[in-house]
Amino acid sequence: MSGIGWHIFAFGAIAIFLIVIVYRTIAISRLPVHLRWELAPIPHEKGKARYGGSYLEEYEWWRKRQSRSFMAPVLYMAAEILLLRGVWKHNRALWPLSFAFHAGIYLIALMLLFSLVSALLIITEVPSGVVDVFLAIASVLAAAGYLLGGLGAVGLILKRALDTNLRSFNTVSKYFNLVFLVALFITGAYAWFASTDFASTMSLFIKGLVTLDGGVTLALPLSVHIVISLLFLIYLPMTDMIHFVAKYFTYHEIRWNDEPKNEKMIEELNGLLDQPVSWSAIHVKADGKKNWVDLTTKKMSDDEKA
Repeated sequence: MSGIGWHIFAFGAIAIFLIVIVYRTIAISRLPVHLRWELAPIPHEKGKARYGGSYLEEYEWWRKRQSRSFMAPVLYMAAEILLLRGVWKHNRALWPLSFAFHAGIYLIALMLLFSLVSALLIITEVPSGVVDVFLAIASVLAAAGYLLGGLGAVGLILKRALDTNLRSFNTVSKYFNLVFLVALFITGAYAWFASTDFASTMSLFIKGLVTLDGGVTLALPLSVHIVISLLFLIYLPMTDMIHFVAKYFTYHEIRWNDEPKNEKMIEELNGLLDQPVSWSAIHVKADGKKNWVDLTTKKMSDDEKA
């Protein structure tokens, strides 16, 4: 691929990724009010989360200002994202493979960050000794990320295929996602071993993109890896792997949302109750014209007559 081809492909893939991520994030944020869990303990409950308490236990709580912790939810989410606390708690047999898989992704993301910083340092002509430190870290992160991620992805494919408890959750798309990631990890590992200096080559490639250098060239192993990586970047936000965005709303808007009902929420809920119901279930008796209020009112009337 020519230099200009790399620029078009790379910047095009990044643009598509960002546009779709922003679009889907906005779409998720605009979904109707979810049934809130309000399950204690909620981390932001300052002084009460440790024993599962809530501001609702306070006498005349509605007259008092709520005291919330900022760091507790951050630490909770950090443990969930980085250590997969939920998987460890609910499916410990799956945790080693899932942790290796996610750790590989995180390490590769860090490798790209260090490679970008190295590229910027090269552009600004920072002493080579400083650049070499960043390149050395990037190289270690790349090797660890590709190997861990590849091991986790292959292991998850085998786990899904062999574990009878997981077979009911298997779909073609789930397998395709994992195979796609296996290709990314394996080509990355091969490019690392085939290159005399993987981190330096990657940083110079990023430097060429940033400076719009039309002479960008790459060896075949790294070219194949970058093509697969950019294709995955385009594919990622269009799949259910966007759970890394959805998880924020799952926690903050569903699990931890204990805000008292206010005028805005009442208005939104009333608007949802006015929506026509078109469920096909016989017991609902919906015709696509009656709204939720009509149906529930009729149900209550029928129960009273009975």
